[in-house]
Amino acid sequence: MKIVLAAVLAALACAPARAAQLERGPYLENMSKEMVTVRFRVDVASPAWLAYGAPPDCARFLTPLTVVKENRVPLFGLLPDTTHCYQLYLTAYESTAVYKAFEGAFTTFREEEKPYFSFLAFGDSGSGTEEQLELAAQLVKLRPDFVVHTGDMLSEGLDEMADEEYFAPYAPLLARTPFFLTLGNHDYGRDLKTAAGKGFLKANFTPFHSTPLTGLPPHYYFFDVADARFFVLDANAFHGAKFAPPLDPESKQYKWLQHFLSKSGEKAWKFVVVHEPLYSTGAHGVSEEQVKALEPLLLKYKVDLVLQGHDHNYERTLPIKDGLADPEGGITYVTLGGGGSPLYIQRRNEEWSAKFLPVYHFAIFDVKDNALKMTVYDKAGEVVDTLELQK
Repeated sequence: MKIVLAAVLAALACAPARAAQLERGPYLENMSKEMVTVRFRVDVASPAWLAYGAPPDCARFLTPLTVVKENRVPLFGLLPDTTHCYQLYLTAYESTAVYKAFEGAFTTFREEEKPYFSFLAFGDSGSGTEEQLELAAQLVKLRPDFVVHTGDMLSEGLDEMADEEYFAPYAPLLARTPFFLTLGNHDYGRDLKTAAGKGFLKANFTPFHSTPLTGLPPHYYFFDVADARFFVLDANAFHGAKFAPPLDPESKQYKWLQHFLSKSGEKAWKFVVVHEPLYSTGAHGVSEEQVKALEPLLLKYKVDLVLQGHDHNYERTLPIKDGLADPEGGITYVTLGGGGSPLYIQRRNEEWSAKFLPVYHFAIFDVKDNALKMTVYDKAGEVVDTLELQK
């Protein structure tokens, strides 16, 4: 394999005059302790190669790719908690010459025996505004183990807007850190509540993103990292999305959630990520139907934290149970919706609301054994809130 790769790479050391070019990416998704999916788009369908390995042997393995524009390359059999370097090689249009178009690295997830990790979380970023770019400039400085997006990656859900509103602002981070995405109402497009919305995700989202095959991609799924499990839900049916999967107690999604929550008892940490908030004092307020359906399940199986979006603000609740602050038996809900879209003001006062800020923001979570610390930053990189949980 090394001999073949050496022969290929020796053809040209730099880009030929009329070479294929990267149009999008590379970007990482669907990571676990043993795999990751590398995705990228080229400007014209042409042969490409992906080389990867553990440093310094970055060309230990070579994967020839099919002649397509949209490339999805799952890498299996990786070592856990290991840094892997990878290189993308593209070809000239009318020759066999190749050149190195990209070189980067990523680190696979840790096993349960190493119960520590960090992740970044933010949402409602799809806007293309100056504020989104200011916040993105802070994010790309960071090196978390992974990123959780709480939904509304794009303002209108259209793939033609994705480079400006998603792939370009976070490009350096996307190339080294896997993103786990939550579907928001805007990701369903403008026609989410009518028959015209049929097939929108299949045309604009599904072909360009990879999620774990643990639920119903791309709507809902779970993933594990170290000794934690994350459940990513699609609650858009509660809010009128005609082609979103239901999440009421009789639905397939609810029964899936119930089943895998019941099987997660050995996990030290359980997180739920959902776009539309259960509890909020922002513009959309409390979703009573959603609370009625989900809260008993989340309480029963002792979910530690719920991450939300949709309201364009930051809010942290006190632990809540049955609509009341309950420090002993409640769940904390954190709204992270200040990724770039126009901000919302607080619309009501509730005793369970511990902190509300109409600011652009993101959160970093550091988890080690039975301790969690959340630090929230604004677009200037200043700390605006913190939370510590001890199990």
